[in-house]
Amino acid sequence: MKRSGSAHEVNPAYPYLRLLGCVVFYLIFAFISGPVIGADSRGYIEMISAREPVYPILLWIFRKLLGQDVYLWAVVIFQNILMGWAVWYCTEKLWKRYCKVRLSMAGMYVVHAGVAFMCQFLAERGSIYSNNIMTEGITMSSWLIFMALLVDIVEECDYRKLAIALILAAVMTDTRKQMAVAYITLFGAMVIARIGRDSVKEYFARLAILAGTIVLSVIAALAGTRLYNYVLRGEFTQNTRDMNLVLTTSLYVADKQDSSLIEEEAVRELFIRTMDILDESKSNYSYAGNGWSNLESHYEDHFDVITVDTTGPLFVDYAKERGFAEGLDAEQEADRMSGVIVKSLFADNLGTYIKVYLASFLNGIINTVAKRNTLLDIYAFAAVNIVLLMSLYLLFVKNIPGAKEKRASGRGGLYILIAMAVNTGVAAALIFCQSRYMIYNMALFYMAGIWLLENVIYCRKDKTEK
Repeated sequence: MKRSGSAHEVNPAYPYLRLLGCVVFYLIFAFISGPVIGADSRGYIEMISAREPVYPILLWIFRKLLGQDVYLWAVVIFQNILMGWAVWYCTEKLWKRYCKVRLSMAGMYVVHAGVAFMCQFLAERGSIYSNNIMTEGITMSSWLIFMALLVDIVEECDYRKLAIALILAAVMTDTRKQMAVAYITLFGAMVIARIGRDSVKEYFARLAILAGTIVLSVIAALAGTRLYNYVLRGEFTQNTRDMNLVLTTSLYVADKQDSSLIEEEAVRELFIRTMDILDESKSNYSYAGNGWSNLESHYEDHFDVITVDTTGPLFVDYAKERGFAEGLDAEQEADRMSGVIVKSLFADNLGTYIKVYLASFLNGIINTVAKRNTLLDIYAFAAVNIVLLMSLYLLFVKNIPGAKEKRASGRGGLYILIAMAVNTGVAAALIFCQSRYMIYNMALFYMAGIWLLENVIYCRKDKTEK
């Protein structure tokens, strides 16, 4: 059955007009808000040791080229041009692969516009992320590009695009550690994509090649961070405070009595001091209300109290009090003591840790799909299940025109769900699942819903006609 308005009928000039429209759309937001300075911005501008290298280097390049007065404006313009191009690239790629109807393409672009309007006019932040002087200014657009590449890689085993994607993954990881989710998502998508399409030997050979290249990309990312610190600080080392995110949850689920689990006397004293402060601010799971929603909300509300207000300054000051030099020396000792606390407490508090993790994970899934609200919570869970069911339904379509393409669209839905699960799972393990970390997959989720719905509708029509 031929659909009207199919992809091959589009005028060759139209895609480039849509590209221009996307870039202009995001540049309008750039001039509405200008550079937005957040709580984390200063750390990137000052190139502190706790921040990954790529974004501080980007800011440094613009600062050197254009000067202190105007460089942040130039950064924001660059970020919005990149975002416009990424939205266009991702949307055109996924529409051409999974859809035929032009209305679906329009819906996909509307989804991106809706996310932008939501961030600008409905969210507390009051600006789109590509206006912000923080890593999301470039990682969100990079993620859209990566996911578009991922589809070609797993569907066609395109190794040229695999090389590009793994370079991009290393850059994203050296921009924000959370973006290491790219590696897990790519591997998980490949596992799903090739089942039943390759021989057993080919299947495991492809997975082995992918695993090996991922390892090389991870090594490159780690080396990049160490080289950056060597050039800037004279030490071939990773960033400081990488352990601090896990430390925060470990402290949140702990009790003061857990001090007996810590063998090192100096670290035990630091733990007791920390827990005294957290008790005063009621930043402990025992102060959360009943139910997963209250637990997650309390954890989210007190995360920065623990991470920023308490352990950040306290651990470094304690290291200096014990004779470590100010700067990298004291920060590295703070990291070491953080690691001792995490390892000492983890096994004994595993049950509570899992409760907090699951509450945060559920919150993250909802935040990917909708804003937290009793009715929207129900909607979010229903929407995720509908997308999952449509994906599974299309996976098993046979004996109708275009069955192969419809099965591919079902796999595409699963790729997006994998990305959501991986991103949420990692964020829940390391930090908390606020909208800022979940929004990476929001537009992709609704895009998947659009292409899945189109294919289900035409699948039903084709079956009826047959």
